[in-house]
Amino acid sequence: MGGQRQPLFDDFERTDATPSTHQESTFEFLNRIAGDYWEHPRALMQEWLDHIPSEQEHNDLRQRFRSRDDEQFRSAFLELYLHESLVRAGYSVTIHPKVRGTRRRPDFLAERDNLRIFIEAVAPGSTPAEKAAAQRRAVLFDTVNQLGDPNFMLWLDELEEGASPPASARLRKDLRRWLAELDPDAPWDADAAPTRRWEHDDWAVRFRAVPKKPDARGTGPNDRAIAVYGHTGVDFIDDAPAIKKALATKHHEYGDLGTPFIIAVGTYIHDRDRWHSSNAMYGHVAVQIDEAPDGSMVTREVRRPDGYFGTPPTWTNRNVSGVLLVNQLMPYYVQRAETTLWRHPNPIHELPEAVGFPGDTLSIADGTLVEVTAATKADQLFGLPDPWPPGEAWPGDQ
Repeated sequence: MGGQRQPLFDDFERTDATPSTHQESTFEFLNRIAGDYWEHPRALMQEWLDHIPSEQEHNDLRQRFRSRDDEQFRSAFLELYLHESLVRAGYSVTIHPKVRGTRRRPDFLAERDNLRIFIEAVAPGSTPAEKAAAQRRAVLFDTVNQLGDPNFMLWLDELEEGASPPASARLRKDLRRWLAELDPDAPWDADAAPTRRWEHDDWAVRFRAVPKKPDARGTGPNDRAIAVYGHTGVDFIDDAPAIKKALATKHHEYGDLGTPFIIAVGTYIHDRDRWHSSNAMYGHVAVQIDEAPDGSMVTREVRRPDGYFGTPPTWTNRNVSGVLLVNQLMPYYVQRAETTLWRHPNPIHELPEAVGFPGDTLSIADGTLVEVTAATKADQLFGLPDPWPPGEAWPGDQ
């Protein structure tokens, strides 16, 4: 679609079929991984990118995909996913349309029949300090994973992070010497397992040795030494504030656009029961205790007024007709992304009954969630066979 376009992935014979390392970016992994299985997500991304009509937009997405920044990659793929969804749902799509009264431009204007919908995408990211810390941890994890010990795996159960990358050669040498002194056939108990605490500069790491089963001993090309990442501990997780924070960066940029407006948020959270999402949109569930006329106590569930859409009668952010959450979106399991459209209970501009995205639609009535199952699943919309990708990701890997 134009002489200036370059392919997304490099053209060379791929022979490296090993899993991704912690320091490897998503694009670097997809660009070098060998195997028929991995040709499918590469082909899908190229096909979708070829559907971008503008040379400038195509080149911008390609550059973001090919960066070593995974957050840039995920943000670009979210936009590509939205564009492809809209096109396949029958919309005419304008990328970065002009909007009267502002120099800002939403990501998409989708038009079908007499319907117009603006869509803005946001993929929450990390701070520079958080990215730097993650890169230092990646060095540690990859260093340990390359031990290649034939008899033991490791349980990482304590980690105090340093301000600079760890001394990789020293760490690997110390761990190999320690493991070589252990007997893999000795009785083993998790609470009394052999441990090694490694300290250097401002790093402090503790490992437990876990013996491999006799029939699994030895080394292979896909071996990773760390079997358990147990250093993060146990904590209560509530992703609702992060979702609302992401939405807050976008909802005031355009005001009333005169037509329905959707904010699409790319997330990577564990939310199959939609607890985080429903709390973010409609407020956390609380228990209200009242006294009945007979003096007995009556309890009922209510939603607190901390949701993005507010509570009746003081609804908030009414210029946003709905929020599309796209959770766990990746090119190699695109059909399994958890896509949900959350309708505003009282928007300025109502969304149509069927928007066209591949996912369930949720609304709230009298404090109760109402769910409408998607008429079209992602694999149907995108024309993907079952299973997809076909084949095995790691053939011969036991």
